[in-house]
Amino acid sequence: MIHSKKIKDLLPVSLRESKLLVCVLDLEGEVAQSNSTFNTFFKLSSDEKTCFFEFFNDNQKVEIEPLISELIGRPNNIIHYSQVCFNSLVSWEFSFLKNIEGDFLGILGVGTVKNESEYLSKQIGFNVNVESDIYIQLNSDWEIQFSNSLADVFFGSPSNQLIGRKIWQVFPDPKIYEYALKFKKAKESDSITVIDDFISENGRWYQIVIHPRMAWMDIYFKDVSDVQLLGNEVGRLDSTLEAILNNSEQAYILMSQDLRILKFNVKASNQVNSYLGKSLDIGQKFLHFLLPGMEEKVLTNLEAIIGGNHLSFKQSLFSIANNEERLFLHEFFPVTNMHKKVIGFVYCNKDIHDDEAVFAKLLDQNNVLKEILFTQSTVLRSPLSSILGLLELLDKKQLDKENQKYLSYLKVLAEELDQIIRKNTKTINESDPF
Repeated sequence: MIHSKKIKDLLPVSLRESKLLVCVLDLEGEVAQSNSTFNTFFKLSSDEKTCFFEFFNDNQKVEIEPLISELIGRPNNIIHYSQVCFNSLVSWEFSFLKNIEGDFLGILGVGTVKNESEYLSKQIGFNVNVESDIYIQLNSDWEIQFSNSLADVFFGSPSNQLIGRKIWQVFPDPKIYEYALKFKKAKESDSITVIDDFISENGRWYQIVIHPRMAWMDIYFKDVSDVQLLGNEVGRLDSTLEAILNNSEQAYILMSQDLRILKFNVKASNQVNSYLGKSLDIGQKFLHFLLPGMEEKVLTNLEAIIGGNHLSFKQSLFSIANNEERLFLHEFFPVTNMHKKVIGFVYCNKDIHDDEAVFAKLLDQNNVLKEILFTQSTVLRSPLSSILGLLELLDKKQLDKENQKYLSYLKVLAEELDQIIRKNTKTINESDPF
C-alpha cells in the first residue's frame, strides 16, 4: 500500500509546484499523487483517483503498459515515452521513486507538454489553437472522440452528445459530402489539408484544417470572417487605387528598398516601351529602366533618394517611337510605414511639354503688355503732362464762351487719360512677376 502523504513529503517542492506534469503511480498504474499542473491538464479534481493508463488511447495503451511493467522489473532504469493527448505532445520520463532507505514508493512520471498546434501552425503558415479555435478529434471510424467548448456551440450539442457520433451526422452544412471527399483524401494521403469556405448555416467564413495522425484526425475550424471581409475590402481598395493610377495623367512606379519594381501603372508601362523599347517587369531593378537622359541626374542623387529625400526635376525625353522630344517633370519620394521607416520608393513623371509651351506664350504676352504699359507711363504721359500744363497757361478770358466750353471738355478728358495711365502703371508695379 502506497501512502500518499509519504510520497508528497518525499517529492521535492520544485516538482510539486512545477509547470511540468508530475505524478506518482502505484504498481497497478493508479495515480497515487499528482501536482496541480497534472490535474489541470487531465481535468481532474485534487482528490480524484484514476488509472494513469486511462489517459492513453487504445494504441498508446498497448505501448505504454509493457514499458511500465519493464521498469518495475528494472528499478534502476529510466524510460521515455511520447504521448499525444488533447492535441498536445507530452514527453514522459518514468523512474522509480524510493525513500531514503531504498524502499519502493511508486513510479515517478514527469511530463513536458508541447502544444501540437504550434507545429501545425508552422506547417500551414498561420496560427491554430485548440483553445481559441473550434477543435474536434476523430477516430479512424470518423467518430468524434474529443470536442472543445467552441465545437459544442458550433455543432449545437454538448460534448457528451457529440462523443461517439460520426462527423457526417453533426456537421451543419449542406455541402458535407464535398467535405467528406476532402477529409478522406487527406487521410489517405496523410497530408495536412486546408479548406477555405463559407458555411451558410451560420454565415461565417472558416479555414478548415485537417491534420491526419496515426490513429485519429485533428480538425480545426478557424473563423476568418473578419479577415475575409477585410481582405475583400482591401481588394476593393486595391482595385480602386489601380483604376485611379491607370487613369492618371502621370506614370507611376513603386519600388522596394533595394529599388526592385513592385508595381506600375499602364502609363509607365507604355512610356518605357515608347522611350526604351522595353517591357516593364515586376521584380526587375528600376535602374535598368531609366528613361533616356535621366541617368546622370538619378545616379548623382541616388544616395539622397535612398535616404528618403524628395527629388524633383525637369528633364526632356526623346521618343524613339515618334521621333519627338517632350519635357517632363520627374519626382522621387519615399514610402514610409507607421514608424516613419522608409520601406520603398515611388517614381512618377508627368508630361508638362504643352503646359510649358502655354506658360511660355503667356509669359511673352505678359512681357508685351508690360512694354505697352511702360510706353503709356513714359512716352505718352510726358506729352500729356505738357498738354495739361499748356491748358493751365491759356488765358480763358481771351476766348469766347463757345471755345471756353471746348477747352473745359479737353481738360477733363486729358485728366481722365492721365488717371488711366497712372492706374495701369500702379497695377503693373504691384502685380507678381511670372
